[in-house]
Amino acid sequence: MAKKKGKTQPTAPKKVVTTQKAAATRSTSSTSSFDVRLFEPGFWKQHWVPALLLLLAAFVLYGASISYGYILDDEMVIQKNAYVKAGIKGIRDIFAHDSFMGYFQKKENLLLLEGGRYRPLSLATFAVEVSLFGENRPSISHIINVLLYGLSGVLLYRLLLVFFPLKNSGVWYFSAAFLGALIFVAHPLHSEAVANIKGRDEILALLCSLGALYASLKSLDEQSKVWYWMSGLLLLLGMFAKENALTFVAVIPLTVWFFARAPIAQVGRLALPLVLAAAIFIAVRYWALGFMLDHGRAIKDLMNNPFIEMTLSEKYATIFLTLGWYVKLLFWPHPLTHDYYPYHVPKVNWDDWRVLLSLVLYVGMGIWAVLRLKHRQVPAYAIAYWLLTLSIVSNLFVSVGTFMNERFAYMPSVAFALLAGWFLAVKLPEWLREQPQRPYLLGTGLAVIFIGMLSFFTLRRVPVWKDVLSLNTAAVNVSVNSARSHCFYVTAIYEHLYQKAQNPSEKARWVDTMEYHINRSLEINPNYGSALVMKGAVAAARYEQNRQLDTLLQIFGMLMDRIPNNANFRPFFDQYIKYLANTSGKPQDVSDFVYRLGYDSFFRNKKDLANAAAILELLLDTRAEDERLLRALTEVYTAAGNAQKAAEMQSRAAARASAPAKQ
Repeated sequence: MAKKKGKTQPTAPKKVVTTQKAAATRSTSSTSSFDVRLFEPGFWKQHWVPALLLLLAAFVLYGASISYGYILDDEMVIQKNAYVKAGIKGIRDIFAHDSFMGYFQKKENLLLLEGGRYRPLSLATFAVEVSLFGENRPSISHIINVLLYGLSGVLLYRLLLVFFPLKNSGVWYFSAAFLGALIFVAHPLHSEAVANIKGRDEILALLCSLGALYASLKSLDEQSKVWYWMSGLLLLLGMFAKENALTFVAVIPLTVWFFARAPIAQVGRLALPLVLAAAIFIAVRYWALGFMLDHGRAIKDLMNNPFIEMTLSEKYATIFLTLGWYVKLLFWPHPLTHDYYPYHVPKVNWDDWRVLLSLVLYVGMGIWAVLRLKHRQVPAYAIAYWLLTLSIVSNLFVSVGTFMNERFAYMPSVAFALLAGWFLAVKLPEWLREQPQRPYLLGTGLAVIFIGMLSFFTLRRVPVWKDVLSLNTAAVNVSVNSARSHCFYVTAIYEHLYQKAQNPSEKARWVDTMEYHINRSLEINPNYGSALVMKGAVAAARYEQNRQLDTLLQIFGMLMDRIPNNANFRPFFDQYIKYLANTSGKPQDVSDFVYRLGYDSFFRNKKDLANAAAILELLLDTRAEDERLLRALTEVYTAAGNAQKAAEMQSRAAARASAPAKQ
């Protein structure tokens, strides 16, 4: 094929009516009506085989996940979400509240997280599943996830056939459309979105957004009012799945202008239902959450606001590091992890070469795309799509509460799949003077190797999502500098291995492992609440091994100073102190500890009367109860104005003081 120097022209969509007038209409930006057909008739009759293969590929790659259970945020959106568990009856509440409200039940708990999460569509599908199949049916949810993912690949193939139609001599299996769709389905960067049930929000957001693009093109093709308004409805559903579908308000007009070469006036008209959908979504979201992006309360937890310990310079340098990381994972998706929390992504500044490289890459891509879009060069479109869809999760404009996540690249990765398919089936043959869209040695070899590599990594990655042990074991081996990965690994070991172990030597081995990783977690983030909670559990496990009471009480004292009212630690602490008072063989040591903690620390130093009384009362009616504790309680209740309790404690103290004389 002849090649114009300096320009790469995309293949024009196949026309049902081909006239010089139609061709002229396609190449102009006038406001005349669009009179070229984009969709060839008989798609399913001609393309059912590639469509079926794409669907099968999804099940081959992710079929193992069907036997997996719930994991990570599945608890928040399914297992323990009151609105979802209510089935269809809970759908109204699902659409009327933050997506985590059904889990937290209290609005103030939502304020601990950055921004708000309004993604009711996926939760509504979970609620329907509960009504149809009952609770705790993860296999059904996994099947639906894989099916929706496969259908996304089929829809992408359908759209790419419009962008890169088969030539008369072309074959579907070496077309830009099929290779691009297959690369999308095979890419391991999607494993989190598919193998984790909660990832359905990503799948539905893209599926509905691509559906809106399809509807816009059909509207243009058939001048149909039904498809016209359907585009807005589908995009609204995509937004209800996840907020990043908002970016398709820009992506769809860009795509129609770029590939269909529709007149600007028609592109603007097609954008109207999309803008209306966005306005409806924003209004409904505001009604449900009560705010737009910021609930007004500062997030001081590093695990929910990873930039709080950074300067402004460090923040934006780190953001550009992650943006470069996303590009790297497109081409070489290894190693993968679900944990990009502090500080797997390191704190960096502008003197880091990786940051500068990423900055140059993105600035260069942006400028080049702007200059080349008017020439209808496919790489320019791919870059524009990537930048638009990644922008909303990049942290540049809206804080997402974490440095990055692989699932954030799910929607943007369509750009990579499109570009890779076009390069292998269209551009490379032009360079080699081969016939485009026909198999040839180099292109076939590259396609097989690349898709094979992606499939290999996906097949290796999917089993990681089997359960919390496998997921967190994989994470801690990759995210070695993440406080969260070490903490979650300890939690998984404690709940699933240590507590179930019967052999003392096996339990001791798990304690050694847990001690190392929980200390590593707190070394990375000393204020990490979840790690501090597990520090107490591990300290108790160590005590069961060596009976070193002083060491245990020292750790408990530190934790009570740091997290005295933690809902997860405090009940454990209270119960364990009572246990020690009756079983340690050293009730006086336990009494001394409780006295120092309750009276000296919380009463005298912190003036925290409620906690002081609660701590001192732990030893009432135990072997460690003594006169000193009772007199301390008398003083605390007197200060609190509770004369009745003060008198009771004074009476008990007097009785205990006189008890030896009666013996």
